[in-house]
Amino acid sequence: MPIGIRRNFLPISIICLVCSSTLGVKTNAAVTNGADIYCFMRNGGNTHEPSWQAAYQFIKSKKQGLFKTSPKQAASMIVEEVVQDPIKYEDCIAYLGDLYTGDSTSIEINDEDQLKDKAKSSNDGSEKSPKGISIDRYSY
Repeated sequence: MPIGIRRNFLPISIICLVCSSTLGVKTNAAVTNGADIYCFMRNGGNTHEPSWQAAYQFIKSKKQGLFKTSPKQAASMIVEEVVQDPIKYEDCIAYLGDLYTGDSTSIEINDEDQLKDKAKSSNDGSEKSPKGISIDRYSY
C-alpha cells in the first residue's frame, strides 16, 4: 500500500472506530424522571407541594436548551409518564389530579361517606376566586 493512502486511511479508520464504539453502546443505567420523584415522595407520605417542587426542579434541570419547561408542561410530562406505565406507577395514579388542583389527596380515602363529606366541603363556595380573575396555581 502506498504511503499516501495509508495516511488517508488512518484518520478515517480512527473516526470509524470511535463512532462505532460510542453509537453501539446501550446503557442499562436506571433513568429517573419527574414521575418517579413525584410518586416516590407522595408514596413516602409527603404532601403535594414538596413532592411537586422536587419533581419540577428535577424536570427543569434536565431540560437542555434556551427555553425552560413551564410548570404546566412539567405536570403534563408527569401525567404522560404515569399513563405510559400504569403498572409501575399504580400507587401514584390517585395523586395525578393534585398536579392540577394543588390539593393533597390522601390515598386512604376509601369510604363512600368520607368521599361525600369531602365533596360537600369542596362545594360550599368559600374558596371561589373573585369574578373575572383567573388564579393560576402554576405562576411561580
